[in-house]
Amino acid sequence: MNKQNGKKAYRSSTVARLMALLGVCLVGFLLSVPLSLAQTGEGTATGTVTDVSQAIVPAADVTLTNVATGVITKGRSNEVGIYYFGGVPIGQYKIVVDKQGFETWEGTFTLDVGQNAVVNPTLRPGNSKTVVEVTGAAAPIETQSGVVGDVKESAQVRDLPLNGRQIGNLFNLTAGVESGAGGARVNGMKVGALDINMDGATLVNRFGGGIVSVQPGIETIQEFNVQTVGSDARYDQPSTVVMATRSGSNQLHGAGYEYLRDNSVIGATRLRTDPTVGFKEPLLIRNEFGGYLSGPVYIPHLYNGKDKSFWFFDYEALRSRQRVSSDYGEVPTVAMWEVTSSTPLTLQPTNPSPYTTRKRPTPQPFSGPRSPTIKSRGPLAPPRWN
Repeated sequence: MNKQNGKKAYRSSTVARLMALLGVCLVGFLLSVPLSLAQTGEGTATGTVTDVSQAIVPAADVTLTNVATGVITKGRSNEVGIYYFGGVPIGQYKIVVDKQGFETWEGTFTLDVGQNAVVNPTLRPGNSKTVVEVTGAAAPIETQSGVVGDVKESAQVRDLPLNGRQIGNLFNLTAGVESGAGGARVNGMKVGALDINMDGATLVNRFGGGIVSVQPGIETIQEFNVQTVGSDARYDQPSTVVMATRSGSNQLHGAGYEYLRDNSVIGATRLRTDPTVGFKEPLLIRNEFGGYLSGPVYIPHLYNGKDKSFWFFDYEALRSRQRVSSDYGEVPTVAMWEVTSSTPLTLQPTNPSPYTTRKRPTPQPFSGPRSPTIKSRGPLAPPRWN
């Protein structure tokens, strides 16, 4: 009995140590999260609380609420009336400022990726139960930095037509950006002078300078900002693309899609073929399909993540079948392999090009010195020159 009790005690102590170690790791991870928000694409909200006479109002309660998720962040203005919220995810927000002896001030604004929104509430003396509502409280022009950038919102990212559904093809919609197969160039700078970040992680191909070959799915991107001039010192290049991924909300959302390209039906009627040579037109059957689903974290009878935690799932796949036909200009004739001194050699053109109506040049006889004799080493062996 004593040995069994000892084994049970040892197992219990081991489990307790593992749980304690797991708790320490979890706490360390949570403490490190605020330190890694500098390059995630999240923005800030700040401003100065004043009254109608432009006098500062210290110790005013400021509440910031995300409209989609319901997450609430609270703060207070300091002794000079300034409040500040850092690491704010992008989205629509409602801000409420309350101070005893003043009417409650309420405003709404939209925070874009990497934006430093400035909202300056003006309180009027009166009863705090009276609410003053202001729409579009944030200034539409960036005044906190000298960054010149262009923001593409979620509707633009998902609705603009793309050949291949690659997010990098949307960068050249910004003035001064030239996007190609080797990467994007900004204001004439070389490829590699553009930093690309998604939620704080770099997507730069360190070997080529452009975006990585495996790009994020279109449905996963909430919006992105192409900063062509004046990127902050937190980025290591003079121009930067800052992307932010989508998040779940309190409602369940989802969608599915499929894009199909198939020229097997109409390809034969569009291309000129030559049945005597046996030419086969190129074939392309390309299926791009996928979908996404998002919502709050909910475990029945255990956890309800409404207004607290959310999830987002995305799946995207590509199935491509294609046949590429080789179109060589000329091929050697039988006489060229069986060389004789009395037979003039000519170059035999292949079938006419199916992509153009240009005529092939007329074959010309070979008028040079006699070629060396070729002896065959078998039907599968290469020829041997004497």
